[in-house]
Amino acid sequence: MPNRKLIYGPLLFFFAVSVILGTAVFFSRSQDMKVVFFDVGQGDAILISQGSNQLLVDSGKSGQILLEKLGKYIPFWDRKIEAVLMTHPDQDHIGGFAEVFKSYDVGMVIRTNAENDSQTFKALEEYIVKEGSSVVEGKIGTKIIFPNGSEMEIVYPFSSILGNSKDTNDSSIVSILEFGETKFLLMGDLTSEKEEEILRKTIDVSADILKVGHHGSKYSTSEKFLEKVSPRNAVISAGRNNSYGHPALEILERMKKSGVEIFRTDEIGDISYGCDDQRNDCQLSVR
Repeated sequence: MPNRKLIYGPLLFFFAVSVILGTAVFFSRSQDMKVVFFDVGQGDAILISQGSNQLLVDSGKSGQILLEKLGKYIPFWDRKIEAVLMTHPDQDHIGGFAEVFKSYDVGMVIRTNAENDSQTFKALEEYIVKEGSSVVEGKIGTKIIFPNGSEMEIVYPFSSILGNSKDTNDSSIVSILEFGETKFLLMGDLTSEKEEEILRKTIDVSADILKVGHHGSKYSTSEKFLEKVSPRNAVISAGRNNSYGHPALEILERMKKSGVEIFRTDEIGDISYGCDDQRNDCQLSVR
């Protein structure tokens, strides 16, 4: 009996290691993509992953909440996030990034030159320098290419943002992610005024899934813009019973009138899309 115990111990350990290594190989070869809109309360955080490669768009305002979310969707042995994208430097979009830099190796930071005077922003700047992440300016034409050939392209801002802007929402990065036949349009907190500028540039903003601007604020997602996007789904990231009244009733009515199916993190939690390489499209799976 003692000998049997001595044998079983190493065998069980070897089996556990084999499972871990086998799963790691599976992740590295997988061509499927997942796009998850995290429920982080009043804020934005979106994880786009393909195999063992991750792009994190914004972080919400709580590092603790964000790390819990990342732990559910990133294998525990994967301690690197290939890139993070900061749409604009507001607390509810960058507040959780400090904990990300503490817990993961961050390869690249994509951001504009927009700044603010908050301690959160200043501390984040220090973490980026300490980490030694490469920094890429996010503006029109910047592309992120995934191993499976999927692309995310930034379509706004049109030029460099100059330092400390009065309204950081107006400097939000807007991007389009394409996987096969499915397009995601991610609006940050962009206002209707800037939506109009995008339309004047005749940029094709048509998309299947719209991440609604500014948590469903009445100052975003104009009727004209919504008509041009013509999404089948709209994702709204907002906190339960938030003090801002997001999402605005008029925005919800506008989308319902247009036949758009609405999904809200404050009502259903994380909103996940699984993108299948064989089907060449993305399907909704609410968690």
